Amino acid sequence: MIDSETTVAPNNSHSGYLGWILRVISVVACVAVATVVASLTLGPPFARAWAQWVARHLGGDFETGVVVGFVTGLLGIAVTLFAALMSSLAWRRRGGPALSLGIGAIALLAVLPGAVNLSIAVGAAGSGVRAAGRILDVDGPAFRGAWVAGSVAGLSLYMVGALLLGRSLRSAFGPVRQVVSPPPGVVGYTTDGRPVFAQVGFTSDGIPVLADELDVRYPARSAVGTNALAIVALVLGIFGGVLAIPVGHVSLNQIRRSGESGRGLAVAGLVLGYLSLVVVVGVVFVAVSAAYR
Repeated sequence: MIDSETTVAPNNSHSGYLGWILRVISVVACVAVATVVASLTLGPPFARAWAQWVARHLGGDFETGVVVGFVTGLLGIAVTLFAALMSSLAWRRRGGPALSLGIGAIALLAVLPGAVNLSIAVGAAGSGVRAAGRILDVDGPAFRGAWVAGSVAGLSLYMVGALLLGRSLRSAFGPVRQVVSPPPGVVGYTTDGRPVFAQVGFTSDGIPVLADELDVRYPARSAVGTNALAIVALVLGIFGGVLAIPVGHVSLNQIRRSGESGRGLAVAGLVLGYLSLVVVVGVVFVAVSAAYR
């Protein structure tokens, strides 16, 4: 005998907590390698332009350099690592490759400033990198040191958040569990795996009639689509809109009531929306600090 509905978990080597810790650490290792490679290839060509852009917005102010450097390092590392983690989880979902590539693109964009900053911070070879370092020393004091501190804080935030939210992240972005239901009328199975059908009546001459002998057309279940607000929340989150926060929460409430898919999209929109909110608060803080200098 089997239940009317059986949940089959996919074969996942990272299902245990130890496997999850290894996945979290492996994402850090992969991002570290990608950052080093990008710093060696993209750092020298773009270091000077990046330093000039940073210096133009700092204006030589020490406090502004500390705030901007710390926020840049924190968000750059945290967004890159969380996006890479979610991308690695989403690949094995139904329809996950597209979602995985989209989140992976966010991780790639977020790692680029960090790669350029890394090349400047370690003083990589090249006249452009050395010139960028001198520009930041004069017009962006404390930026490099604050960026390193912010990067360490972003790494710590990622490790703590990933370990505490492991179950939520896996349920939102991990492989979707498949529900297997027996055919209509099946009440069990024999020892050799053959289905046993329920008796539904008798013929006119008294012969029992089983469910599989009836010509019954069972109505198909209506397909449950993706929640529309979940898609809207993800789009708003990608483009830096804090509106992704209320839209994402409304979407999660609708999904809980309707059983629609799209929970992973809504959660991704919420994560990006809250990160955008942190950026907005940081920019406002910098602007206020600059106004009262």
